[in-house]
Amino acid sequence: MLEECIDIGKAKQNDYIINPDFSPELKELNDKINSVKRQMEKLRQAVDNDLGTNKPVSIVESNMHTFIFEVDKKEGDAGMRHSKETYKIISIKNRIMSFTCSGLKDLVRQFNELED
Repeated sequence: MLEECIDIGKAKQNDYIINPDFSPELKELNDKINSVKRQMEKLRQAVDNDLGTNKPVSIVESNMHTFIFEVDKKEGDAGMRHSKETYKIISIKNRIMSFTCSGLKDLVRQFNELED
């Protein structure tokens, strides 16, 4: 019964949520959340191509911003100088640059609304 109510796969990642298959409404919300995550991945690929870095841009979870992009500082600086897109640098720690853009902010807002 517990496995029917709790998403065990997420629980292993310390994310305790009700199993989306528990009700049609939860299944629909889960599908929308997964759609937003796929859009974030497409945006990450577009940012990676735009910056033209040798090391890939990654998307990571953040306590303050929910999701942010990260890239090697040296690669990110060079890519942002030649980029057509506007990026906002959030922080630079241990040679890692954390940043965001308007597209990611919009997707994060959608994600947070669906999670709530």
